[in-house]
Amino acid sequence: MGSLKLDHCSRRCSERFFWPSKDNDKDCAKSHDKKKDDLLVHSISASVFRSKGPDRSYINMTTNVHYVSALVYNATDPILPSKRLEWLHTVLRAKLPMTLFIDTVYYEALTEDSASLASIHPDLRLISWTLQESEVWRQCEAAGELKLPEIRNGEKDGEFFMGLMNAKVELVARVAKEVDAPFVAFLDAGIVKIFKDVEGSLGRLKNLRMREDFRGVAIPGCWPITEVSPEILAGKICWIFCGGFFVVRREEAEGFSRAAMDALLYFLKDKRITWEVNVWVQMMRDSEAPEMRWFLADHDDRMTMVPGEFRS
Repeated sequence: MGSLKLDHCSRRCSERFFWPSKDNDKDCAKSHDKKKDDLLVHSISASVFRSKGPDRSYINMTTNVHYVSALVYNATDPILPSKRLEWLHTVLRAKLPMTLFIDTVYYEALTEDSASLASIHPDLRLISWTLQESEVWRQCEAAGELKLPEIRNGEKDGEFFMGLMNAKVELVARVAKEVDAPFVAFLDAGIVKIFKDVEGSLGRLKNLRMREDFRGVAIPGCWPITEVSPEILAGKICWIFCGGFFVVRREEAEGFSRAAMDALLYFLKDKRITWEVNVWVQMMRDSEAPEMRWFLADHDDRMTMVPGEFRS
């Protein structure tokens, strides 16, 4: 059995953890109250990570993809942390090659029973991380007070959430420099909540082998690719891309990250912020951006059904 891998070089001490504010996400850069932290960690005890019945881990792994995910606490999230941990537990049991970016709250809950975690995913690569460490968040703060989309889920879709969504490509590009797999992919930590056939969908990811000559970004979407004005992209969600999963060649990840940042800055210069899926639509106007190799899906198991012509 392998040992749990934690990237100590990337860790920040727990005293540097910041809490997002419901009233104003810009106020989230405040030190958290230790008692509040202890209470929350207690409420999301890592007992949810103890085995529930036979381990259905997939065998004979053939994937040439390294997966990247992130789980950080968001005070405006309507989903209970315990439920998010439960979803993550299901993903981890599939033993996908994975780097997980995780904050203090979830890290303490996840590693409370380190022996159990090691048995669930012995090769999991953990990196302690907060959104405030990201270039995306630094650019958002530099832009000043930002206007949110007019049509949104007011409870969930705050500035912190928008920043977190836009940090996906940045995290993938970072991991692409640190792993040997020829492809890297972002996978939402709670993606199993949308699957009807959880075992089948995770099995597809476990066995996903991209063609060696594949170029661009393999990405599922709900709506056909079409021209959408920046005004619309700034005002409401556009589901040309699903957002929770994409695969990119390791060498193209940095270019994807740069192009996505340039597209985000297009909105930030006007003191606006929008969802990452909308930013990627804007990004497609950039001739230097990698090709978005769209395939039809929805927010369900079809997101994992990468077309045969993309796979080996």
